[in-house]
Amino acid sequence: MAIRFLTDPALGRTRSLCAAILCAAMAGCGFGLLMPLVALNLEAMTGSGAVVGLNAAAAAMSTLAATPLIPPLLARTPPRLTIAACAALTGLGILIFPLLPDVTVWFILRFTIGLAVTVIFVASETWINQLAKPESRAGLLAVYATVLSGGFGSGGVLLAVLGSQGFAPWLAGGAIFLLGAIPILFLKGPDLIAPDRTEAGPLALWNAGRLAPIAILAGFVFGALETGIFALVPVYAERLGFTETVVGLLVAVGALGAIAMQIPIGRFADRAGRLVTLKLIAGGALVLALLIAIAGARLWALYPMIFLYVGVASAFYTVGLALMGERVRPGQLASANAAFIFAYGFGSLVGPVTAGAAMDAFNPWGLLAAFALFAAFYLAVASRAKER
Repeated sequence: MAIRFLTDPALGRTRSLCAAILCAAMAGCGFGLLMPLVALNLEAMTGSGAVVGLNAAAAAMSTLAATPLIPPLLARTPPRLTIAACAALTGLGILIFPLLPDVTVWFILRFTIGLAVTVIFVASETWINQLAKPESRAGLLAVYATVLSGGFGSGGVLLAVLGSQGFAPWLAGGAIFLLGAIPILFLKGPDLIAPDRTEAGPLALWNAGRLAPIAILAGFVFGALETGIFALVPVYAERLGFTETVVGLLVAVGALGAIAMQIPIGRFADRAGRLVTLKLIAGGALVLALLIAIAGARLWALYPMIFLYVGVASAFYTVGLALMGERVRPGQLASANAAFIFAYGFGSLVGPVTAGAAMDAFNPWGLLAAFALFAAFYLAVASRAKER
């Protein structure tokens, strides 16, 4: 059976889908381990929360720096080999962290690894979008997002098992990416359709954004909400007087919502239409943010509301990608996906700053007001768009 899977030409598309989705599992698990691992070690090295925050910002900046370069890179290199090389580069980079415990070096490593991982994300999402059948595009991308979320969760489990000190967690992180390069190379099937060199120039992201602006805007709103949720909801919960245990449970419940709701929402989007679904997602995110504020410190209401809110808000990403896939040609998808990730990275910078300032100005309810305004903004813009 295994030999047939690896050799049967009729299963080529399935092999390529497995390779691309494995990219999500690899990147999610590796980063789910790396992000808290770097933060905890930097805290031990410097005792400075500001340094930890700036190091995380270096990863976000690498996303913005990498995305304009990805379409021309994929146009000039074999895409499958490029993804595998970026995975190997990331794995080797992770192994350098414990060997050179220097803050400046860690900033450089974090930025460099961020560049490579951004290539993996853009290329794998483009690949899946190209392989997807039009009638099941959102459902397939929801599977991808679920695997990605599960990867993040398993990275956290690895950290809990291995701890943050010593070489073991770094070796595990490096091995995830180094071993992850193998199926990308050997699961043969249809390759990613690289963008034409004439469509991969400096204006490629802008041109792609013009073709699917509502989809690209979904990436921005998702970046703003996702980063704000996981960075600031714990602070919001603490300001309500909850213990660290409850804060951790709220974060875990939100992550479970993101995992559990992507596939049902994706399947709904395939039946009802992606633009209609994005409007419903924006309306749901608006209402749920207000309901969370009304719930206050009532845990019996907060747990289900957080589960639903994070699950619904996370669907901005998957349904936005699906809408983009139906609006652009396969050869334009790499540039469009790079624009989507650029918008996500920009949102991840703007969102926490805006929401954090709102929470300080109107303590603590300003956080939910900011979340509601992001959703309302998207709903207002999307309501003016038309189905094709």
